[in-house]
Amino acid sequence: MGTYRVAEVCPNGHVATSSADTSPELREKFCSSCGEPTMTQCPGCRTPIRGYYYVEGFFGLNEYTPPAHCHNCGSAFPWTARKVESAVELVEVGGGLDAAELTQLRTDLTELTKDSPKTQVASLRFKKAMSKVGGTVAQGVRDIVVDVLSEAAKKAIWGS
Repeated sequence: MGTYRVAEVCPNGHVATSSADTSPELREKFCSSCGEPTMTQCPGCRTPIRGYYYVEGFFGLNEYTPPAHCHNCGSAFPWTARKVESAVELVEVGGGLDAAELTQLRTDLTELTKDSPKTQVASLRFKKAMSKVGGTVAQGVRDIVVDVLSEAAKKAIWGS
């Protein structure tokens, strides 16, 4: 069995370190990518953010991606919420959807950050919305949200 290290991440999802508890020399008070203050705990419940999964005697080479939601309280981390909001704002600025469709897009994107029974329906609506906004905006939305969508959502939307 292994144990999770504590990650240090900024509100935009930039990872300072995935082992803040064992490698304090890698910690950053402010993100070196965007200047935002970093955090090691869920803002809602103060539970440490899960970082690298350490197993004694095993050397892993997997790249760390911060979780979309807190494992303790289920709240979306700030980087998840910011990416959903930024994607909706991009679609709003790019045009093509009315107010009701934008509201539905926000709901669907939030649902797509989770693995749930609604993933398939939300992914279908998301694909329809992206076909309405055009290729440039759709690619921008993909670039923003790809890191926070669930694996099931990515597979349903873009395949493999």
